[in-house]
Amino acid sequence: MTAASSIAALATEGLSVNFGALLATRNVSLDLPVGARHALIGPNGAGKTTLINLLTGLLRPSAGAIRLHGATITHATPAERVRRGLVRTFQINSLFPALTPLESVTLAVCERRGLTRSWLSRLSRRTDAIDEAHALLHRLGLGPDAERLTRELAYGRQRLVEIALALACEPRVLLLDEPAAGVPARESAELFEVIAGLPRDLAILFIEHDMDLVFRFADRITVLVGGQVLCHGTPTEIAENPEVQRVYLGMPVMSEALLSVRALSAGYGDASVLDEVSFELEEGDALALLGRNGMGKSTLLATLMGHTLRRGGTIALRGRPVERLAPHLRPGAGFGWVPQERDIFPSLTVEENLTVAARRGPWTLARVHELFPRLRERRGNLGFQLSGGEQQMLAIGRALMLNPALVLLDEPLEGLAPVIVEELSAAIRRMVEREGLAIILVEQHAHIALGLTRQAIVLERGRIVHRAASEALARDHATLERYVGMRVAAKAA
Repeated sequence: MTAASSIAALATEGLSVNFGALLATRNVSLDLPVGARHALIGPNGAGKTTLINLLTGLLRPSAGAIRLHGATITHATPAERVRRGLVRTFQINSLFPALTPLESVTLAVCERRGLTRSWLSRLSRRTDAIDEAHALLHRLGLGPDAERLTRELAYGRQRLVEIALALACEPRVLLLDEPAAGVPARESAELFEVIAGLPRDLAILFIEHDMDLVFRFADRITVLVGGQVLCHGTPTEIAENPEVQRVYLGMPVMSEALLSVRALSAGYGDASVLDEVSFELEEGDALALLGRNGMGKSTLLATLMGHTLRRGGTIALRGRPVERLAPHLRPGAGFGWVPQERDIFPSLTVEENLTVAARRGPWTLARVHELFPRLRERRGNLGFQLSGGEQQMLAIGRALMLNPALVLLDEPLEGLAPVIVEELSAAIRRMVEREGLAIILVEQHAHIALGLTRQAIVLERGRIVHRAASEALARDHATLERYVGMRVAAKAA
């Protein structure tokens, strides 16, 4: 091995940063050889993105050094680091939605070539840059989407566009901050297949919470806990490390439920409705809440959103306690709510209703239109001009535009015509099965609710009296008859 080949593509020594009294990164040292496929893992708050920000110059270290192919870049500007070959992507897309992938990547190629002063001239004249951009997009499997508007692409394809922009800078080291974040499972595997096919002389450091992807694509793994390195190793060594199993592989990011409700009691004024309700919901799961009218189903959803008087118990979403959060803060924590009353803005247009409180993420206006084509057709109509079914579609679409981790659906099919019930049921099924979105569904039509979910809970006078897989409960006519009613049981039969 020559001296040149033994120099790490990227190396840090004793890298630390503090924010006041908080030491966010502590004495981190790592080496990435040329061609590395190196994963950075750890619990939420471990300092992974902080480390990426230090490496790319968005944060200045309090101590330590950073070297890129042997050259010290500790105090280089972010732009200088990009020019030297250290390029990153972000956890949340930073794209130009009104440009095509071809236009965006061509601009990145022009920037790398020092042609930015001529951006105001016609881009079509830069045929060599366009050819390079075309070739890059085809290499990543984006050729068919090259001339579509970026905002029209599926979220997984948008993540690939961001990688294409990074590759247009001709990096020697590529940093990927949760490249599969928000991407449906079926697309994330395809995304990592593309990443795995990148040139082997390119060193890649990536953050990822999906351990299946990490163990499949990484050749080395660094585990961060509390801002410091717990250990480095191969995937096999990391999987077998007892300390890693104790502090990470068994922690919330891997095995804890998306939603954890413990001994929850709540009501209105002096009236108690919920009595020590406890349950869990996993990522991507779908839960039906069943029971006769007045048994606490809608109250449970309202309590999750903070709209009742909680008398006891806890609520945690992705390990974060939220029971003390004000109602207006819970959407930011990851809840999406479709109330029974719909509560759309009648004096706003459909598009204004969808975008007024939208948050960045995989659910965009284009994706909501794809789920509910009627909303695209009615985008200029005011809320009060919509039919009941269209208003329900708008209420669900507005919740999705918040890009929630969990959607609460309170009687979404109530009072709707059969053809609309079928259309909304198909949309909810797609949300769960194709998009991997977790939902809790309150629905009086038990046979429909059980067909759209995987798990079911039955409430009686504010207490959970039965739990089962939805498929099994659909066949349990005696339980449905006892707790839901003869009419529903007959339909389920």
